[in-house]
This record gives sequence, structure tokens and C-alpha cells, in this order.
Amino acid sequence: MKSVAGENTDLIVKGEKLHVQTEDWADNGNILVSRVFKHGAVIKTFKLPYDKINQVHNEEFRLKALQKLHQFVIEKLYAD
Repeated sequence: MKSVAGENTDLIVKGEKLHVQTEDWADNGNILVSRVFKHGAVIKTFKLPYDKINQVHNEEFRLKALQKLHQFVIEKLYAD
């Protein structure tokens, strides 16, 4: 299965510059992974296994799930 395009966002949260990167690891565990970076180091990781995604073999559904995960992580960072 081919990976869908990822998402990247730079944020400033509570005065700290963060980078959120969300990727489809189709070839490495069948999972969507969102990582939060600070000064180039991963400080948080969020994972969404394929078995939690409806119609995971449909690239459009997987892309929407990836975008929702990315937005969830951003909202969580601002809420914490």
C-alpha cells in the first residue's frame, strides 16, 4: 500500500517553537504517526494504527485520518 502525503506545521506554544510532523508509515508498521519536535528533538509521539481507520485501503480515507490526527495534535498542544 502506498503512503499518503504527510503534514508539517510550525507553531509557537507558550513561547516555545514547536514543529508537528504527521506521516503515514504504510511500509513501516501500518500506522499514522504524529511527532512533536522541539529544537530538532522529538518530545511527543502520537500513533494511530491502521485498524482504527475506516476503509484504510482507500487513500482518501487514510489522508483524511492523517489530517485529523495532525489537527488533533495541534489542538492538544494549545490546550495543554
